[in-house]
This record gives sequence, C-alpha cells and structure tokens, in this order.
Amino acid sequence: MSRLPSSRSGESFMEFALMIILLAIVMLSILLIVGDNIREFFNDIGIRWSLFGGQESLVPVLRQWLT
Repeated sequence: MSRLPSSRSGESFMEFALMIILLAIVMLSILLIVGDNIREFFNDIGIRWSLFGGQESLVPVLRQWLT
C-alpha cells in the first residue's frame, strides 16, 4: 500500500468526460445516419394531422369542455 495521497477524483472526472464525449460522438453519428428518415417520419405525421383537421377539429370540443 502506498502512503501517497491518491488523485482518484481527477481520474474519475477524466473518465466521465471521455464517456460524455464518446456518447456525443455516437449520438451524432446515429443522427447523421437516420436523420433524414426521422425528418420524413415527422413530416408524414404533420401531413396526416393537417389532412384530418389538425387543431381546428379540437376547438369546438375544447370550448364545450371549458364552458
């Protein structure tokens, strides 16, 4: 056993920072790979929402419920 003070807190901070950087790189690469598909998915949802009336169809229901 060593009698020197340990600098474990500095090491754990560096490990944590490296894990965050690695996670950010992985998330960015996933977003670059499937980003267009996600955008198309949400665009399709928006188109379907607008075709079925969107928020205008909820206004009479909300007015009736609030009064």
